[in-house]
Amino acid sequence: MRIPPRTRIIASSLAMLGLIAAAEAPVSAQEFPDRAIEIIVPLSAGGVSDIAVRKLAPSMSKTLGAPVVIENQPGAGATLGTGAAAKATPDGYTVALAAASSFSINPHLRKNLPYDPIKSFEPVCRIGGSPSVLVAHPSLGVKSVQELIEKAKDGNLSFASSGPGTPSHLAQELLKARTNVQFLHVPYRGTSQSVTDAIGGHVQLLFESPGAISGAVRTKELIGLGILSPKRLPALPDVPTFEELGFEGMELIGWIGLVVPAGTPTEVIDKLEKACHDAVSSPDFQKLADEQGLLVAYAPREEFRKHIASELNKWGELVQRSGLKPE
Repeated sequence: MRIPPRTRIIASSLAMLGLIAAAEAPVSAQEFPDRAIEIIVPLSAGGVSDIAVRKLAPSMSKTLGAPVVIENQPGAGATLGTGAAAKATPDGYTVALAAASSFSINPHLRKNLPYDPIKSFEPVCRIGGSPSVLVAHPSLGVKSVQELIEKAKDGNLSFASSGPGTPSHLAQELLKARTNVQFLHVPYRGTSQSVTDAIGGHVQLLFESPGAISGAVRTKELIGLGILSPKRLPALPDVPTFEELGFEGMELIGWIGLVVPAGTPTEVIDKLEKACHDAVSSPDFQKLADEQGLLVAYAPREEFRKHIASELNKWGELVQRSGLKPE
């Protein structure tokens, strides 16, 4: 039987459309991953968070059977990289480092964020975090938090931070709220400047992450008074927690974790979550964490989802206490 020319043309066109559709169809979750996965770190290279993710990448790559590469996209207080990740194709090939600064603090300080910490992402896993450590210059003459509180009652002491609205600043607000003591806030433009001036004695007090001040504490250039964490750190074994000192519930940890754009298939997130779990659980990562003063606190995605929501409220209360307004 002879097929009419018009019918042949229609059949050919339909076949061509089928080929195009097949070529454009996304890779199935069963095939994921079949190419490199990129983790966007919205922070500068060299910080504790960046170092931690770079340590995780090779182990995740081994579990996934595909390369895992790090792409630093710093800028605007972690807003640029996080915003770029939110707009990425939700196929699992773009993962982002989520942090307290970008997910818990920025929403309270920045208007018109290019992302929503709850709606724009799906959690993958929580990795852990860096607690704030209270240090004093030796010239202040205090060796405990109790001595500091007594001395602060006589007048405002200078308290450095790495900038308004940063964890080092908001840790001061937590201390003020619990002790009813006022301090003179001296904001700097970054951690390196605040730490340098604290070591030099230009400011008397500082809250900062362990990685930034542990060396100075070990050399006695700064006196470690207390840690806002649930347990002591191997990097600073002689510095007590605030709970040990009688201040219950005083914890403030700059947490980090991995997220993917909203809409990423559940089966793909399952594979990423397993890779994250394997990497965080490795002895090599624990060793690095101990050296850097990072508290390992792995949590699967549903627990991490609840953590993101609760931390958004917790840090928001401290921002409100600070008097800072969204810009």
